[in-house]
Amino acid sequence: MTDEWQDIPEDDGLTLGPEEALGREIAKSKALKVERLQLKDQVERLTAQNRTLSDQLEALKQKEKSGGQEHFSPEADTSHSEPSQPANRFLPNRWAFILLAFNLAAIGILLLFLLQRPVP
Repeated sequence: MTDEWQDIPEDDGLTLGPEEALGREIAKSKALKVERLQLKDQVERLTAQNRTLSDQLEALKQKEKSGGQEHFSPEADTSHSEPSQPANRFLPNRWAFILLAFNLAAIGILLLFLLQRPVP
């Protein structure tokens, strides 16, 4: 037997002729091309998003170095289609001090109760 006429067994147990095998290979090739184009498009979108996020990070670093009290607002950048986040993601300085004072007071009260407890 020559290689030209040798039957090609397929996954489902059937043996296809040369035309059917060629048609199946063409269909697989088309599906792979479509998948490759979709992946290429996804890589381009992710690269653009990465660039946008890098720019935002750089802007935040510059604002931090300048010592500005103004916080970065993601709504100002409309180049991506992600859902909007709250404009002020960080606590203002006075809330941080209030939380710190509250936690220190709670620790002090707990220490007082611990020290007043009789030792067995």
